[in-house]
Amino acid sequence: MTPRTDVDARPDDSASLAERETGLWPFDPSRFPFYYGWVIVVVGTIGMIASVPGQTAGVSVFTDHLTDGTGLSRLQLSIAYLIGTGTSGFVLPRGGRAVDRYGARVMALAAVVGLAATLLGFSVVGPMNTVVGMIVMSVGFGCLRFSGQGMLTLSSRTMISQWFDRRRGVVTSFSNAFMSFAFAASPAFLLWLIDLDGFRTAWRLMAAVLVVVMGAIIVVFFRESPEASGLVIDGGIAEREANGAMRAKAPVGTDRDLTRGQALRDPRFWAVTLPVAALSSTGTALTFHIVDIGAEIGLTDDEIVRIFLPIAFVSVPVTLINGWLIDKVTPVLIALVMCAAQLLMYFTVTYIDTTWTAVLAIGAWGTSQGCFAPLTSAAVPRLFGRRHLGAISGVQMSAMVIGSAIGPALFALVKSLAGSYEAALWISAVVPAAALALSVYCLIRPPLPVPGDA
Repeated sequence: MTPRTDVDARPDDSASLAERETGLWPFDPSRFPFYYGWVIVVVGTIGMIASVPGQTAGVSVFTDHLTDGTGLSRLQLSIAYLIGTGTSGFVLPRGGRAVDRYGARVMALAAVVGLAATLLGFSVVGPMNTVVGMIVMSVGFGCLRFSGQGMLTLSSRTMISQWFDRRRGVVTSFSNAFMSFAFAASPAFLLWLIDLDGFRTAWRLMAAVLVVVMGAIIVVFFRESPEASGLVIDGGIAEREANGAMRAKAPVGTDRDLTRGQALRDPRFWAVTLPVAALSSTGTALTFHIVDIGAEIGLTDDEIVRIFLPIAFVSVPVTLINGWLIDKVTPVLIALVMCAAQLLMYFTVTYIDTTWTAVLAIGAWGTSQGCFAPLTSAAVPRLFGRRHLGAISGVQMSAMVIGSAIGPALFALVKSLAGSYEAALWISAVVPAAALALSVYCLIRPPLPVPGDA
């Protein structure tokens, strides 16, 4: 087979001995009495949870403190958040390629340092005029979202996917289930941290923990792939030299794995990416405006926020079921279910003041969220292989981040023009409807080969 010359191709795998031994430092994973991939699942999940300060859930509790501290209005701060988040989304594809080139350990460590530095920067902001404040906060939010929501999450998630093949869906779904519970609990924890000694101290404490604790976990336990550590994916030890040293690192994946360019030209990529980007956009918008949406339909603040708990109870088992299914069926089928659930959710969520529509909305929302994790963790390596996983996943993550930036602003704009959020939901339904049609097309067309299959 002719070697690939695509720009996404990995560097020559005839690496120096020092480069080869990096996967064995500070200890050899093959000496563990069990497959080291299970350690990777734990530390990778911790890495994704550590991204909370850069996620919407971690930023929202500091919003009032930022408006008071900088002198910016809530609208001005929201615009800065939109600019920063959108910019980070456009840069993320380059970050994905860097994960392929330098490995998850290097990029996750860089992300932790960047996130900690950004938190320290936020902890010293003070009153600013509007122009300076908008610029400073846009740059700050861009760094926060790129390092936290973007690179730390992407590096950790990609690393977990690199270590499993047969059970990738189940493993990543369990990981995402733990992450979902941690994210749900994070606002209460952060509020407690703020109450200790103010929001500035809270950010400084988080920065210190990120560098000292998370940084140590990354340096000691993170590994790029089983091949880089002298192991075989799903278990087993690769052949070594007579003196026990690693041989030249085996290439990750197979020569049949698609490059980023090839994946982007494959309709299956968009079939699994469009629905998760749509949910990132609309889900963020609904969460951001949930109190106002409740007031629009006649519900109190307490009544409207109660929907999140039953949504979680629906989404977690659906996540685990889909994690099992995605190892057995094409991810496009799960994408189709997600699209259908989203459409039902969009058309019922503004009618949750009645019992049956509330049940439908909560069930559809929870089902959509339950499809989200498998499609963002296991779908890309299953469809396109592992060799360029970071580059391809980076584009998917970029779509999600950009969507999360656009959603709240779109809903606010439509509400100001139409006087209701219902019109914004109708507009938002266009994307999952198009993705539904694309999924049907991908399912009825002749089957395409899965990378690595004979």
